[in-house]
Amino acid sequence: MTIKIGRECPLTRFRAPNRRLAPAAMTLTAIATLPLPAALARGAQEAPTPAPARQAERRPNILFVLVDDMGFGDLSVMGNKKVQTPNLDRLAQDGVLLTKFYDAAPICSSSRAGFLTGRFPADIGFVGITAGRTRNAELGQVDWLDPKLPTIARLLDNAGYATAHIGKWHLGGGRDIGDAPWPTAYGFDKGFTTFEGLGPRVLVSDEERFLAQQSDKLGQGPRFWEIKTNLTGLYADMTVDFVAQHSDTPWFVNLWLNDIHDPWAPDDESLSDVMGKGDSSDDDQMLASLVKMDKTLGRLFDRLDQMGELDNTLILVTSDNGPSSLARYHERGETAPGSTEGLRGRKFSLYEGGIRQPLIMHWRGHMKAGTRDEQTVGQGVDLLPTFASIIGAKKPVGSAGIDLSPTLQGQPITQRPDLFWAFGKEGRPAIAKPSQPIDVSPRFAVREGDWKLLAN
Repeated sequence: MTIKIGRECPLTRFRAPNRRLAPAAMTLTAIATLPLPAALARGAQEAPTPAPARQAERRPNILFVLVDDMGFGDLSVMGNKKVQTPNLDRLAQDGVLLTKFYDAAPICSSSRAGFLTGRFPADIGFVGITAGRTRNAELGQVDWLDPKLPTIARLLDNAGYATAHIGKWHLGGGRDIGDAPWPTAYGFDKGFTTFEGLGPRVLVSDEERFLAQQSDKLGQGPRFWEIKTNLTGLYADMTVDFVAQHSDTPWFVNLWLNDIHDPWAPDDESLSDVMGKGDSSDDDQMLASLVKMDKTLGRLFDRLDQMGELDNTLILVTSDNGPSSLARYHERGETAPGSTEGLRGRKFSLYEGGIRQPLIMHWRGHMKAGTRDEQTVGQGVDLLPTFASIIGAKKPVGSAGIDLSPTLQGQPITQRPDLFWAFGKEGRPAIAKPSQPIDVSPRFAVREGDWKLLAN
């Protein structure tokens, strides 16, 4: 069988006879390289900045912005023609943009566990989301992230960084689980969350209020109520305050946003600005939330620059999984808001659109500015070893990732160990599935070189 290299090929099923453990169904696909969007024409290139001796200057601050449910093609720098995201576009155009970066899972809790620990999520008990105790037991999902595991925050805290988690958590704590560790148990000096987490937190009063009410009943930390559209502005202000309090030390902020996760809640001004540009009223809501988030992040970057912090701050921006895939859209014959830019699959799917993301990296004076890297294959598990390399620390034992720092100097990484994904657990009920039948993938996947195998 010959498979043409291009966009992900249609589902192909074949049997592997006479093997007791052979999967019932498998898909072998060639991995795509998308065309270069006109939105990011390559401009003048700065010469690579030689890596300074790490002991000779202060180690970089790190700001990790994780956007919940943002699709591969939602930023205008990645092809969105409905609206513009100028602040994140500028960060990508002035920095380094990887277009073959993968989440460690197609769903939030597992993906976040991979980012934070540098391990494949299924290896540490994450096969879906942290929900209620009964549901977690049914699915074979742990109730919370093991606080004994190495994490990015602990690595940096041990290296003298001030560390903060601000925003969505979803790694344990919520619904009927009131004894999960707080974010501060994982190496964060400061923890502040909103969704499925304990400790100091904000409770959303207007969207999915029942989850906030469950959280409120658990106690476990001071809390207050706020409407969803104000959350990212609140988180940005808290980030600036944390940085101001730790300007004499290197700092790390985990800034995890949930603007793009449905249900969307833009303010009236943002909605008015984009009205009619979407394919539906819900699409308008999502696009307005995206534009407002971009503006808020732009103001945050400007404030950090005014404070003199961006001269030595590594900023990373990506998403935790593909875009929304609610069943109601399929029932109405519609596509859910959010773009995969033609990639097959969405959230809950191990096809490309469910796990492939852009990764933006920006470190002024320490990167080959204007680099669009179409070769390097990265994954969420790579952030921990990358940070370890940048600060001159040893990568923790058990980390599955690789060091991506050479890409900052415009040096693509052409070889890496295989990548693995799991969504669900053999012999357990399905966790969730995309709304479109064509996007429903097998439960397991591996990428080796330019090939990807999906199997049950």
